[in-house]
Formats: sequence, C-alpha cells, structure tokens
Amino acid sequence: MTAEAEHMRDRAVSQAGSGRRRAVLWLLFGGLLAVMLAALFGRIMSFGLRRDELMFVAPAELLGQWRLYQDFFYNHVPDSAWYFRGLYLITGQEGLLGSARLGVFLGWIALIGGTGWVTWRLSGSALLAAFFITVLMVDGTLLAQAGMAASNNLLPLPFVVWGVGGFLLETQRDHPRPVVFVLIGVCLSIAAGMKVSAVVFIPAVAIATFLMPGHMAFAERVRRVTLPMLAGGLLGALPLFWYMAVDPAVFIAHVLKFHTGPHVAYWQANAASEPDLALGLGGKVQLAYSVWLGGAALVCLFVVAYLTVLARSGGMLLSELGAVLLVLVLIAVTAAFSFVPSPGFPQYYIQPLVMIPLLGALVFRKVGSEQRSQVTPVLAAGFVLLAVLGAPRLVPGLAAVSDPSGFTTTRVAQGAEALKTALAESAHPDGPVATIMPIYPLEAQLPVYPELSTGPFAYRIAPYTEPDLASKYVMADAAGLQAVFDSNPPSAFLLGYDPALEQPLLRYAETNGYQPVEISGLGNRYGQGVVYLKPSGATE
Repeated sequence: MTAEAEHMRDRAVSQAGSGRRRAVLWLLFGGLLAVMLAALFGRIMSFGLRRDELMFVAPAELLGQWRLYQDFFYNHVPDSAWYFRGLYLITGQEGLLGSARLGVFLGWIALIGGTGWVTWRLSGSALLAAFFITVLMVDGTLLAQAGMAASNNLLPLPFVVWGVGGFLLETQRDHPRPVVFVLIGVCLSIAAGMKVSAVVFIPAVAIATFLMPGHMAFAERVRRVTLPMLAGGLLGALPLFWYMAVDPAVFIAHVLKFHTGPHVAYWQANAASEPDLALGLGGKVQLAYSVWLGGAALVCLFVVAYLTVLARSGGMLLSELGAVLLVLVLIAVTAAFSFVPSPGFPQYYIQPLVMIPLLGALVFRKVGSEQRSQVTPVLAAGFVLLAVLGAPRLVPGLAAVSDPSGFTTTRVAQGAEALKTALAESAHPDGPVATIMPIYPLEAQLPVYPELSTGPFAYRIAPYTEPDLASKYVMADAAGLQAVFDSNPPSAFLLGYDPALEQPLLRYAETNGYQPVEISGLGNRYGQGVVYLKPSGATE
C-alpha cells in the first residue's frame, strides 16, 4: 500500500471516528434536552397559582360570551388573550388553567427552538447553540413567575427571537428573500401584540432595513427588505388595529392609561403590602441587577465576554458590523425601557436576556479557527455551572411529571368541581359566583360577575380612578358591588384570599344570610378559600 493510500485510509478512519463521536454527542444532548423539557413541563404545571393568571387566563373562557375590553376589564394588548382562548378551544380537556399553562410550555418550545436554530446558523457551532439553549432553560427569573405562570411575560420572546434572528440571518444572504421579511414583520408585530413593551424592538429593526444588507443598493433594499417587512408588520398588527378601530378610547384606557394612572396610584398607597416593591429608581436598579447579573445570566455574559476577547478585532465586514450594532442597540433599548413601568417587577427585565445569545453567536463568528479549541473547555465549565444552578428548580419538576395529580392545574380543576357540586345547595344556583379569585368558577364554567371576572385588578383600583377613566372600565367599588349583588344575587361567595380587599363582600354575605360551607381544594398561595352559601330553603 502506498503512503498516499495509507494517508487516505487513516483520514477516512479519523473522519468515521469523528462522525461517531458527533453522533454520540448529539444523542447525549438530545436525551438531556428531552429530560430537561420534561422537567420544565412538570415545573410549569406544578408551579403555584399566581394572581396575574386571574387576568390572563380568564379571557379563555370569557371570550366565549363577552367582548374584550367592552364587557370585561383587561389591561393588556389582545394577542395573548386570544392565544389562550384558541388553545382552550383545542385542548379544553386539559381544563382552563391547564390549557393556558400548556400554552406557556409551547412558548418555551418556540423560544428554545428559535434560540437554538438562530445561534447555530449564525455561529456555525452546535455546541454554542446548545449552551445558549441551556442558559435560557435554567435562568432563575425565567424559571420563576415570568416564565412559569400563564401570562404574557414569556410569550413575546419566541417571536422576538425568530423575528430579530431571522433578520440577522436573512440580511447575510447574497439575495435576501422578501417573503422572509414579511414573516419577520409578522413575528415582531405579534410580539408587540402579546406584550406592549415588545414594541421597543421594532424601531431599531425598522431603521436597520434601510441600512442592511450593505451590499444592496438603497432602492433595492427598500423594495426587497423594508416594504416586505412593513407589510408583514401591518398584517401581524391587525388585531391591534381592530380594537383601536372598534373603540379607541376604551382600548387606550385599558392598555395605556391604567398603567400610568390608577395602577401606579394603587401601589403607591399600598406599598407596605409588598416589602420589596421597586417603585423608585434604586429599587429598580437592584431588581435589574438580580435579573441581568445573577445566576445563568452572569454565566452567559462571562462566556460572551470571553468570546469577545478571543474575537479578531480586524477584518469585520460591514454586514457583520451592522448585525452586531443592531443587537447591541436592542439590548440597550430594551434594558432602558425595563425601568419605565412602575412599580418594577422581575418580569419587566427579561427582554434583554434573549438578545445576549444572538450577540454571542455573532461574536463567535470572528473567533479564529485556531482559537476555537479554547472555547470548548470554557463552555464545558459553563455547562457544569448551569447544571448546578438549574438542578434545584428542574429536578422537582421532573419528579412532578411522574404524578400529575399533584399538578397545580389538577388541584385547581378539582377545587372548581367541588365548588360546582356545592352550588347545587344554593338558594340561587344559577347566579354568578362573587369572588376576587374567579379562576375556580371559570374553571368549572360557572358564571361570574363582569366586574370581578378578571380578578381584583379593576376592583382594587376603583378608589384611585378618575370618574372619566372609570367610565371606560367594567368596574365597581364596594358600594357599586352591593348594588350589583342586590340586582343579581350571587349563587355563592368564594372568599379567603385577601381579607382586607374582601371585607365588603364578606359583610354583604353575612348580612344577607350566606353561611360558610367547608369545601376542600380551594387553597392556594393566597389563602384557603371559604365558600359562603345561602341554603336553598332560606328565606330572602
């Protein structure tokens, strides 16, 4: 055998061995990802009920009979409400809360898939993409209320990643495809339709369409990039345009004026009820620090910083420079906007987190091939740290999957069924259930009062709302609720979740002959629910 033949044989054996190793690594990562997804699913389904879910989950049932904004209070843009409504119609057998939590899990799938695909395509490194996927899956803030409860906090992020990531990828092509920019526009508009704060991603990307890709003439860029993305943006924003056209004053009152008026006034007056409430700039900075510079986020930033040190400083193409600058601008803009809402909550600070992996993937492209071997041990150490950070939260979720009877969604459904059974003994069995915790009656498809149908949010701001603004809401204060109950007597009162706020309801129940009935399954982190019924034989 000649030397050349031996060399070719050795090379073939080496390539075969390398291929087998890659296959084993892919199988290993695929198995670990499946386990982590199962743990994530278990954590979502067993995560304790959160008050915000009263607002976001309720429309899935209410939209079958009432109109958003006009018939019940809803203080957010409409896309998440219709998303949960659609899932509820498809997966109603999972229950009201169960279908909504399933929707959050699907959001996670889209976020993980988008981050993995975009960072892999940008960097060419499957290992780096796997690292960034893991960062998101073990991030402490995302594994808390922001990413576990059925709300609009996580839902915009997949559309942002697919939109911004798609833009970065498509502008690197020699011949960008207009249809892709239509889809990018749709994604970014849907993100803003899920959560209004996601609108901050749009201006920077819109401006970038006039500048990227740099190798195209300006007129061609407008025709093939700017106009298609504008068309997609308009298409994705149709639900917003619809509600603006139907009743712009009511829409703006719910989506904007609530957050800048009575919402702030309520928390200023009740700050003592939340000891760590971030109302001032100092508190917001501390909150931002804990989200951006703690746990998995800090590990991710360290890796990106290390890649930056390794990256070549020269030879960057104009398109590459534009992509990096765009992502840096998006990080800066979203970070700055996080400080605008008052009071601040952790979920307001998560949007910059999904841009860091895109930045890391872009920087990795400039790391020389001879230096990339230095990245592997750093990523390996990063994986170890992420495992240590994520295990305390994900391992219990994996255990929860083995016993779905312990899911929060299951317990809420059981409590709702017990409530429904108890109402058979009520003097007004067909009347609405009066409660600031409407998830239970709605889960059982029982009627509720419009004024309380999305929880305590409208009721608790009544004393802080100007009459003109209050006229745009379906709301009532304590005196107004008494008139509502007089005209349409409750089948029952479900109380025990906020004694101070519920005091007028309890007083009405006791004054009008409603008696406490012991029913199990109505407890959550806010208290143990107590049902007050007027027995069917009681006199008025």
